[in-house]
Order: sequence, then C-alpha cells, then structure tokens
Amino acid sequence: MDIEQIQFLSPQACSQWAEQVLSLRRAWTARHDRLPFYTLGMAAYLDAVPQQHGLGGAMSYQSAILRKHANGLIMKHFSGLLESCRQALGQHFQCEARYIPDQAALPGFHIHLPHPAFAASVASVHQDLQYLKLFPQWALDPHQLLTFTVPLSLPEGSGLKVWDTRGERFHLYTMGHIVVHNGLERHQAVLHPQECETPRIMLQGHGVFHQQELLLYW
Repeated sequence: MDIEQIQFLSPQACSQWAEQVLSLRRAWTARHDRLPFYTLGMAAYLDAVPQQHGLGGAMSYQSAILRKHANGLIMKHFSGLLESCRQALGQHFQCEARYIPDQAALPGFHIHLPHPAFAASVASVHQDLQYLKLFPQWALDPHQLLTFTVPLSLPEGSGLKVWDTRGERFHLYTMGHIVVHNGLERHQAVLHPQECETPRIMLQGHGVFHQQELLLYW
C-alpha cells in the first residue's frame, strides 16, 4: 500500500478536537523521562511490552480492566471523532469498518509539546509490527494491514519519512486528512522541524482486513 490521504476534518473541527485532547492532560501518559512526549489512550507498541524506564504500561494492554478503563475514557470524550473516522475509512476502502474494544485498545493520541529537541531526528525508525502480538492466530499479509494518522494540531513541516524500494521519501502532513499506509515499510515521524509553539497532536491507529471487515485498534 502506498501512502494515501483521505480528506476528513475541517480546520475548525481539528481545533476543537485538539482542544479536547489538551483539556484532558490529567489523563495523559508520559512516554519519555525528559521530553514532553505523551499519549492519551493505550497503544500496543508501548503498553503490550514490559515496563521500561519507569514509563509505559508493564503489560497493561493485556489487562481487560485497564484496557476497558482507557477505552471508556476515549469513548466518553471522542466518540464523535472515532465514529466519523470509522465511517471515512469504511467508505474509502468500501468495506465494513469497526472497532474491537473487547480485543484491543481504541485509537488514541500522540502528543508532542513544543521542545527544541523535537527539531532533530529523534523519533524512532520502525515498522508497525504490533499486529503479530495482538493477532497471532491470523496469518496476515501486507495487503491486510494499515496504519492511519489524523493530524489535529500540526507544527509547520511535520510529516513522515518512509524508506521503501524507491529509497527515502518524505510525506508532508495536511491538517485533518487521514494518512494511510501499511506500516510495514520503515518509517519515522518528523516532529517539529520548525521552532514554534504549536503542539503536535495526532489521532493514531491501525487496522487489519479480516473476513471482509476492517478492524480498527491502536
């Protein structure tokens, strides 16, 4: 899957949802011991691994109670956003799309507050392989996988580097557009390339195509 963009939210809607994320700071989880990197909601790549450096979830992703609490918070404050996103993805891929809160976490948010360090290439270069832990019973291939991102608050020049058979490419994010790729090519977030006071807030999730459905999670 090449990188695709789906027009989704207006700038006004992005601003409203970003303000909602900022208003819930008490519920953010710190993901770095020195830099202002946070998440809102559970993420398999962070919480389905043993606790490290005093941060993260210590296998909390596998706890139905903790996952239910995290999903409940997301649904309480962002049900409208998630429902619109579900509909947009289902329409784009012409299939039924649904969330699977009994099996996995709902899509949530990456939050990077302004910091000089984020102007450097500090984000990890990685592949999105968490599906191997979440769905080990399914023999999924690249055509059944996707990663999606929706920028709600965006520093100028923020985007995504991807390394594939064509070499290194850079994809500039557009506010409110759903950016979709399969997550298996090595990629890296470009966080705050310009010095500014704009927080970087992204709705983030993944999907698997299974039995003619698109199952969405984080």
